[in-house]
Amino acid sequence: MQDKFLLFLMLQKIIQTKYDLDVIGLIQISPHVYKVKTANHFYCVKIVDEKKLEVAYQHLNTLHLHHFIHLILNNEQHYFTPFQDQYIYLMPYLQEDNHIKKGMKIKTYYQILAYLHNHSFFMQHEEDAFFKKQYDDLFSLIQQRKNDYEELMREFEFRKFKSPAGWMLVLNYYRIVHYLNQAHYYLSQYQEIMKDKNEIRLSLTYNHFNKEHIFVSDETLISIDQMKINYCIYDLIDIFQNHDELYDSLPLLEYYLKEVKLLKEEKILMQCILSIVPQVQLNLQEEVNIYQMSKLICYLDGLQEIFKKLMIDEK
Repeated sequence: MQDKFLLFLMLQKIIQTKYDLDVIGLIQISPHVYKVKTANHFYCVKIVDEKKLEVAYQHLNTLHLHHFIHLILNNEQHYFTPFQDQYIYLMPYLQEDNHIKKGMKIKTYYQILAYLHNHSFFMQHEEDAFFKKQYDDLFSLIQQRKNDYEELMREFEFRKFKSPAGWMLVLNYYRIVHYLNQAHYYLSQYQEIMKDKNEIRLSLTYNHFNKEHIFVSDETLISIDQMKINYCIYDLIDIFQNHDELYDSLPLLEYYLKEVKLLKEEKILMQCILSIVPQVQLNLQEEVNIYQMSKLICYLDGLQEIFKKLMIDEK
């Protein structure tokens, strides 16, 4: 408790010193984020381990991109201020309406992603070694995932008395194998398309989906710490592979696709990566195993809808 109090005092002092603000109080709202109260305004201060965000934020400023939280310069005209062995940055505090429905937030997120990607696309030259490594890495991942599921299937297939999660695996194993075979197919298609090309399309990517980061009324995303340059499709892949609560919001993907014209090779690469079915562990408590398998089944169901939206025929 004493350490926390000292941290509050140090944060208060550095904000007052480096930002010329008269801090009245601090409220911790997450492990690394604090709400800052001054006489006239509220702010947020975030503690980060490194200032890699600075490069991405400079890109946002250079391209004059909107819809992202504005960082406040300190009195030395820097966005990041050293704090102990870390850094802090200060931004306005946004008050969100707690009654905003999830669907509206997801729609806003897709629209801002489309805006970000469309306004930061550029072509980058790559040597043959880049494409070879990309192919080899994906091929190895597909094979490893196949081996993992084969081993898991052997464990449950011939059990006389199967657990509910075991039955869920056995009954859906053919679908898992189907998509892993699809991944090989799409990887071959991608290799064929790229054999005569030496450029890829990149953009700024947000790379950090969280419903709490979406402020609908301000049309703004906060927490831009993870932004980086990558294929635009990785923002979509992140949503589908790492956020199972969004499976029922797949129809909203259209708000992105009607704004961003994905290249054929991007669609095929996206299908390849999505077809690499996420791994599950079934050595936990049965209710957890059932939950893991339920997520996997929802994921498999969602792939069909995503692929239809991408308008690439499954083979």
